[in-house]
Amino acid sequence: MTVPKGQFFLLLSLTLALSGCASWSMWSSNQHAPAQRVAGLIERGEQQWTMRACGQEQSRLLQPTEELERLFDNIGQSGQQSIFAELEISEKGGRWVVNKTHRLESTDRGCMGAGEAASQWVGFSRAEGWRVDITTQGMLLTTKDGEDGRQVSMISEQMPNGTLGFRGEYDQGLELWLYPTGCIDRSTGDYYHLNAVLMRDGQRFQGCGYQGGQPTQF
Repeated sequence: MTVPKGQFFLLLSLTLALSGCASWSMWSSNQHAPAQRVAGLIERGEQQWTMRACGQEQSRLLQPTEELERLFDNIGQSGQQSIFAELEISEKGGRWVVNKTHRLESTDRGCMGAGEAASQWVGFSRAEGWRVDITTQGMLLTTKDGEDGRQVSMISEQMPNGTLGFRGEYDQGLELWLYPTGCIDRSTGDYYHLNAVLMRDGQRFQGCGYQGGQPTQF
């Protein structure tokens, strides 16, 4: 007797399930918690690294990347064992595993300046005295020449390589570009995960950038 095609596959699926041959799953039982962004103080000990998130009293074991180890050596002051960092981490085996370093600062305000809640992205140059905050309201430009609070509606775009571009919808003389390459701030030596270029009235200014928003609260 010929079994209709649809019934054949149904019978085959039931047979495999009952025999245990189909005991696979689309979801791995070893999946890790999703990546999250955390800011705080990291400390490099002789045997292990730890991180104390902003606002917390307890430290967590930290598994650094080779990049983070290298940046710590280059940015930290002589003999410095702890430094402020903002990291993308995943949790595995009771410790935080670093996926990416967003910021590493030895000279700034640390946890006091960790929350850029209103800003989705930030581009700046301390040496040249400018800063652009990308918010839901548009682009907010602050400069050392007193042009504070210049906020304009914007058009944004993202390139295939991850580069982000923001330009004034009506003010064509203002653009901010954020490139997914590491940046060392010239005036402080601190590290940020984005290179920034500000185009303003036909002039080009180089700086650094980073992702804003509020890091995960623990």
